[in-house]
Amino acid sequence: MTESKVDQAVTLINVFTVPPEESALFLERWKDNARIMAVQDGFIRARMFRAVTDNAESRFINVAEWETGKALDAARVNPEWRASIKRMLDDPDLHVTPRPIVYTTDLDVLPGDTL
Repeated sequence: MTESKVDQAVTLINVFTVPPEESALFLERWKDNARIMAVQDGFIRARMFRAVTDNAESRFINVAEWETGKALDAARVNPEWRASIKRMLDDPDLHVTPRPIVYTTDLDVLPGDTL
């Protein structure tokens, strides 16, 4: 897990490969993680997107917004959160591949904007 080390807003985008039949269990485990993160300093919001087709490799995509990269870094060392992640990844009934990356915004386009 890499640190973002920035004092500006960041977005964590985590793409998950999950077998279709494990989707409900995955969402329960993810909610456990989200409950912990939602009360951390600097957390703005998180959304989980699900692919509309069952054959998508990237079945779920989590988009989490943070006030700063440093706030996200601090939250990610929380022992309770780390234990929750370990439970999800070590669950023998759940075969999840996460691919988290932290981003800053380079361009924000709104309706009617001329670029």
